[in-house]
Amino acid sequence: MPATTLQGLAPSRAIARPDIPHATRGRFRRIKTSLTCLMLGIYFLTPWLRWERGEGLPGQAVLFDLPGRRLMVFGLEFWPQDLPIAVGMMIFGAMALFFATTLAGRVWCGFACPQTVWSDLFFAVDRLIVRLVGKGASERRLRTVAWLLIALATGVGFTGYFIDAPTLPGLLLTGRAPAIAYATVLVLTGTTWLLAAYARERVCLHMCPWPRFQAALLDRQSLVVTYQHGRGEPRGRRRTPLRPDLALHGFGELQSTGPAIGPAPAAPRLMGLVAEAVAFSALAPSPSLRGDCIDCTRCVTVCPTGVDIRRGLQMGCIGCGLCIDACNEVMARLDRPEGLIRFDVESAPRRSFLAPPRVDWLRPKALAFGLAALLALGFSGYGMATLAQVSVHAEPQRNPPFVQLSDGSVRNDYALRLAHRRAGLARVALHAEGLNGALLRLGTQDLPAAEVVRVAIGSDRTLDERLLVVLPARAAPSGRQDFTVVVREAETGEELARIPTYFWGPER
Repeated sequence: MPATTLQGLAPSRAIARPDIPHATRGRFRRIKTSLTCLMLGIYFLTPWLRWERGEGLPGQAVLFDLPGRRLMVFGLEFWPQDLPIAVGMMIFGAMALFFATTLAGRVWCGFACPQTVWSDLFFAVDRLIVRLVGKGASERRLRTVAWLLIALATGVGFTGYFIDAPTLPGLLLTGRAPAIAYATVLVLTGTTWLLAAYARERVCLHMCPWPRFQAALLDRQSLVVTYQHGRGEPRGRRRTPLRPDLALHGFGELQSTGPAIGPAPAAPRLMGLVAEAVAFSALAPSPSLRGDCIDCTRCVTVCPTGVDIRRGLQMGCIGCGLCIDACNEVMARLDRPEGLIRFDVESAPRRSFLAPPRVDWLRPKALAFGLAALLALGFSGYGMATLAQVSVHAEPQRNPPFVQLSDGSVRNDYALRLAHRRAGLARVALHAEGLNGALLRLGTQDLPAAEVVRVAIGSDRTLDERLLVVLPARAAPSGRQDFTVVVREAETGEELARIPTYFWGPER
């Protein structure tokens, strides 16, 4: 192998990247496996959770009720007019992602991105099938079947957020599900099969825009996966003698800015001088010495995107840390210290390559993103804590603006829409305030008009009615007169809502 300096890179030999990334063990592999199981469990099991809301209401804990135009999340119910809460949560998610990227690079991509989670699942299934049946035609057929089953489960699982999940499989199999459900399952199955089974790392390398954005978020204090060139170079076979300064790392550590060695507190001064001398000699090119890297290429063969981190930080690196686990396994077999590849900051080469990274968490950029995330979360939390329990609208119908009845009384029509999220609310009472002599009735009820009209609310917690307000001829205004429709709970008389509107009478 040609010689190189401590700061240089050894020429890379051609590396045959495996079709399926190799498995590895270690801290980051355990974290990835735990997060993958957690996120897949949340995705597939959440639609099956039950939540008792009362008779006539969906019993699914998390449900996008499109016909009812609402989102149910356990004890909370969100309507379209609650969109600012969703906007606040989206801003929180974006700012939290920026905050995490500023601190630790692409940790979202490496551990929590859906593309990463599903690709990791597919890789694990591929490795299991190869271990069971070996390579060949049977393996390819089994992999295809497994891919389609996982993709189909993904499509059905997603559709379960919109249709009651326990009944969905039966509806799909018997042909009684809505057409949109079949379309959703088909689209999600196809995209999962394409992206997670075939595209895989190509999504991260070529399709995802996030790697292009992260450059603006990283700085010299961001934790990223790094290869310690000063320690690893020059690369050589295992039997090649180790650089003397590395062999004597117990007495001192080579600094990347120069060959100075700092002796350990318990080491004699003479040993420190010896270590310093051999460090100077190691700086000279020598084909007979190597660094800690034995060019085993394990860091490349375990990488989901096929990145050779020894070439430096690259756009394709998703920061999953699997190369760290693989390299640490090799270092353990070589009886060498871990950390040849590790999470470190860009300023690390100015320090000892065996020293732990020093991260400045209190940086202006990180603090700004963290504060913005907390503000957005607080805004959404306040919105959820102050959700209106009853929403009522009484919209005047202007065609015509009024109707004069045969007895001379004047009638105005209103489109009354009511929705509520209060448990146990079954009936409400309506009356007009600020409109003397007003009588009310509902267009669907064949009952005489009264000062107070009581109406039952359906089990879906909504009411869509035609409200008629009638004034005697002597009390009808000339033109417009403002008044308020007051809504109370029929049994307790508790005021639920006040709707300002107006009554229109004939001009005099």
